[in-house]
Amino acid sequence: MKSGFEKVAIEHGDRLKVISIEHLKELKEIIGDFKDQEELNGFQKWIINELYQFEILEEDFKVNSIILIAIHHPFYAKVDFLKEGKKKTFLSLVRADFNKTEEYLRKYVEEKGYFIEVTKNLPMKRLGTHSGLAKYGRNNITYIDGLGSNFSYASYFSDMMCKEDTWSEVKNAEACDKCNLCIESCPTGAIRKDRFLIDNQKCLSCINEIPGEFPAWIPVTAHHTLYDCLICQRNCPMNYEQVDNVIECVSFTEEETNMLLDGKPIDTFSKEFKTKIYMLGINEWYEVIPRNLKILFEL
Repeated sequence: MKSGFEKVAIEHGDRLKVISIEHLKELKEIIGDFKDQEELNGFQKWIINELYQFEILEEDFKVNSIILIAIHHPFYAKVDFLKEGKKKTFLSLVRADFNKTEEYLRKYVEEKGYFIEVTKNLPMKRLGTHSGLAKYGRNNITYIDGLGSNFSYASYFSDMMCKEDTWSEVKNAEACDKCNLCIESCPTGAIRKDRFLIDNQKCLSCINEIPGEFPAWIPVTAHHTLYDCLICQRNCPMNYEQVDNVIECVSFTEEETNMLLDGKPIDTFSKEFKTKIYMLGINEWYEVIPRNLKILFEL
């Protein structure tokens, strides 16, 4: 039976789980064992050793739980750019509305007499799968019934108690057992048959977000998004109900297009221009946007 808190999230199009803080130490041990058992590259080791944090910072309340929420958002946006009088359309991810979500979360917990505080760098996909909120897909992305992979995670510490402990072993999506569509469609061969952990050194999502020249082995035709990559998710059967949830009409003028290509500072943009930038999440990866946009125009 879903709790009142879970129902509130569903009413807003989201999903959540309240996880006992007792599992945080267990999660750290699980990640440590995973690191020892798996063959990881340098970037993956950095994520585990440097990025992930398991400490509870000193709060004004006793931390009893982690609130993990999956925030639904449009699958992607079709974005029009004008260059030398010609229009070209590329795809972009769409940023989840974290502020709106936090607003209703705080309202709910404060009305119940509790507190929440944003966590920092928890391994949220692992939290999602261990808590029963999500399952891993073969493409190393997590999926939730009713949302597919069409969401972003956020997590909070809280003094709220976990009333129903759903912690369990990680579950992989059954839909992946006899399906190879993501492997076959991946433009760089990053998705492996032997494990649900991609080769992120080949993954276009990772490469698209790291500054520098694109590796020569990536075909120009592989590029299709301003950052990240959507190919495996658009081809995944678990997303069939999500693929039409798109924003059709985001447009950049020729002046705005040229400013992006030149890497002009975002603080020099007009209010309307900034609104589009933040909605698409371009600001989070702005260092690579000029390079990515230039190669898209070469298609």
